Amino acid sequence: MNHLIVLAHPNPASLCAAICSKIADVSSGNGHKVEMRDLYSLNFNPVLSAEDFKQLRAGATPKDIATEQLHVKKADVITLVFPLWWTGYPAILKGWIDRVLQNGFAFTFSAKEGITPRLTGKKVQLITTMGSSVDEYEENGLMDAMAMTMGDNVWSFCGCEDAGFIAIGEVPGMTEDERKKLLQDLTKAMPDDIIKPVRRLSKTPLSKKKISKPKNIRNQKPSKNKKSQRG
Repeated sequence: MNHLIVLAHPNPASLCAAICSKIADVSSGNGHKVEMRDLYSLNFNPVLSAEDFKQLRAGATPKDIATEQLHVKKADVITLVFPLWWTGYPAILKGWIDRVLQNGFAFTFSAKEGITPRLTGKKVQLITTMGSSVDEYEENGLMDAMAMTMGDNVWSFCGCEDAGFIAIGEVPGMTEDERKKLLQDLTKAMPDDIIKPVRRLSKTPLSKKKISKPKNIRNQKPSKNKKSQRG
């Protein structure tokens, strides 16, 4: 399995960076091929420019976009790790999505046939860290809204399977011991495809095993009982 991990945090000592390292270790240790894209270290340009549009409309994909598209194309599982800024993706990650998930690559659109997803068969997981508690965001409906806007309305739109939206709250107040425990607990909330070895040794599927909910971690999916807030 090919596992693409995309990091969008400017601080290499951040919890987000530590999460990426932990996930990469677990995934590669289970025999999967891991590709890490640290957008800040790569100095990725998040601006979808007029020149980009010109080249794309001419059928020529800019080199930096083509590079990222190749990583996405090869991936079976994609994990995005980022801090929650103003209830959304950091600008560098939003720009990565804007530039990489282009019409003709992530989906196709035509007046006759409408939208056709082109990233089917892939799983996408979102992991975000934030300063507020998860409870605060759940109480005002923002968790469901963010899972919809950052997950369903982007990745599901392109045909990807939802592998979970994990929110980690109250990060600034964490002690070093709490941070270490969280990194250990996080593997319990990872998709089976990442946790399990390439060759399964246990006869009991991991999805059937009882796993206690790690503290400070929520795996959020859009509520199917609530009406859409879109007009």
